[in-house]
Amino acid sequence: MLKHTTILLLLINIFNCARAQDANFSQFYSSPLTLNPANTGNFNGSLRLAGNFRNQWASFNNAFSTTTFSADAPILLTKMAPYNRLSIGLNALTDQSGNGLLKQNYLAGSFSFKKGFDALANHSLSIGFQAAYGSANFNSSLAKFEDQLTPGGFLLTTTEPLQISNTQKKIVDLNTGIIYNASNENGRSLYFGAAVNHILEPATTTLNSDYYIKRRYTVHGGGYFPVGVNTTLHTSFQYQQQGDYREIIVGGAASYFIDGKSTSYYELYLGTWLRYNDAVIPYVGVEYNLLRFGFSYDINYSSDKTAGAYYRTAEFSIIKVFNNNKSNLINCPKF
Repeated sequence: MLKHTTILLLLINIFNCARAQDANFSQFYSSPLTLNPANTGNFNGSLRLAGNFRNQWASFNNAFSTTTFSADAPILLTKMAPYNRLSIGLNALTDQSGNGLLKQNYLAGSFSFKKGFDALANHSLSIGFQAAYGSANFNSSLAKFEDQLTPGGFLLTTTEPLQISNTQKKIVDLNTGIIYNASNENGRSLYFGAAVNHILEPATTTLNSDYYIKRRYTVHGGGYFPVGVNTTLHTSFQYQQQGDYREIIVGGAASYFIDGKSTSYYELYLGTWLRYNDAVIPYVGVEYNLLRFGFSYDINYSSDKTAGAYYRTAEFSIIKVFNNNKSNLINCPKF
């Protein structure tokens, strides 16, 4: 009974969380179009596909689950100067809370323009815009209330007057961002970016109350530093603010390059990030011929232990870059 009561309290809290902050990823560096619209096309290659899956507190009634997929590519390469780039992208995201009690789905289209300040774009500035359309859905059949609770579980019929005027809300939104990248002839690079999401602050309607999605402000950056012949150090950070919620993640990973045949290679990644005052996030990854898999696992150390042993979060990422136009290689942010 104690377990079920705790689950009920968590589900009540889900509505506060859902309107207070967006779904986000510990591997923010592996989800380019949810991080910053200016990341659109900001890579070396002709097409990039990225996917992310985050399962947060799975043993706690599958509390939060988020999946996203994106595709982006540069366009009009023959019409652009070799140090400039115009790109488009598409990003789909689905997020559910309380084992499907609340679901949000988004589809966003983005474009960006990258301006290089020299022939190889060793110094460049990218600006991006993103338009999103989505929906928020509340499944009242999955809602549980205190008067349904028995020692054997939620078995009774509720007497709560559950009145919901609109269980689905359509959402239209805009996001924008900017990224500056600096590289040198030794292969080192630094980048810094900023983004504003939910410029329109759209409303979602659940339980007869209007909740507005507050603007989310993001500052992020990182670096890529070769160390020796086969080893590289990757660092990155992210600061987010949305309403009263603030988050800082900082860390890095080392990669080791294993050269195979002339047409293949492997790169192994091992690192750790820290979400300030919340969790340590170990990360492992492997890359083979521009296809990278990553896995991270949040280890919570926060003093907020409401869910106790249920604080477990696993995250997977995959990125595939297709490089069909080697004549248009320019310096871009790397991880």
